[in-house]
Amino acid sequence: MGTIGMRAGAEGGARAPDFEGAPSSRSRRDRSHGIADLAVHLDGGNQDAAKIAHLQTIRAIFGAHAEAFFANPIPTAFIPIGPGYEGLPAEIWAEGAAAGDVAEKTIRARLDKLGFAVELRRVDGMPHELAPATATLARSLDLFLLGRPNGDRWLADILEAVLFDAGAAALVIPPDAATSKDPQTILIGWRDSTECSHAIAASLPFLERARQVHLVSVAETSSSEEKRIEPAADMAKHLSRHGISVEVRHLPKWNYPAEALLNEAAIVGADLLVAGAYGRSRLREMIFGGVTRALLRDCPIPLLMAH
Repeated sequence: MGTIGMRAGAEGGARAPDFEGAPSSRSRRDRSHGIADLAVHLDGGNQDAAKIAHLQTIRAIFGAHAEAFFANPIPTAFIPIGPGYEGLPAEIWAEGAAAGDVAEKTIRARLDKLGFAVELRRVDGMPHELAPATATLARSLDLFLLGRPNGDRWLADILEAVLFDAGAAALVIPPDAATSKDPQTILIGWRDSTECSHAIAASLPFLERARQVHLVSVAETSSSEEKRIEPAADMAKHLSRHGISVEVRHLPKWNYPAEALLNEAAIVGADLLVAGAYGRSRLREMIFGGVTRALLRDCPIPLLMAH
């Protein structure tokens, strides 16, 4: 991007004051949030190591129940009608299941190296059948860990199922993030939207533990800069009532807002980026808005998203 490490022309930051009604340290502990259960999507591929590392860390921090989810897609194929083709669907299914057996063996070997039990849930089916199964599981969890889609239509389907169909929170792990830690500096990509408020609510267990939280907005137009100040202040007050001290920053318009957020994340040394997932269309080829797509592609740190 060529801008990482450069100041984003910020208008300045302000530490949110201790608002009236902010909880004491004791009440903050009493009202703290946690993660009781989470799942990680594994497929036996190269991204598994980074996802498992973050699963270990989050489980250790919160004592959460951990589950691994393996959705094995059976490939679809055009099957002509005619003599001798009756057994072809069964053959395709058997080949897909056999490939899944190989991947499952790899997954189990990786999980067996952990010092705690992880339940493995495997689902075999056509791609259009696996997204509903993913959503069903995600609805009963606090957090779902996934890898970057990286242009893979199948991985994008899994992420879409978690965010849109289940309305759940997803933690997207970069493939090279094999070292995991308790995030102490968190950047929230602020926008006055339902999606952003959902992402913030889902990230409260992490925000309450962090040393620094930055609420950062990027102006969408030059005339929108004043309109975003009051909603951001309201969110800062809300977080303060949860015992979370926030620095609010308003950045001027960038041609590519995702670059502004990633630049600011690099400047503050963020360990986690929180953002709403903006779906411009439910059509498969237009699932994610431009900012979401760019963050999924380029964010070098874990990205917590909700819709």
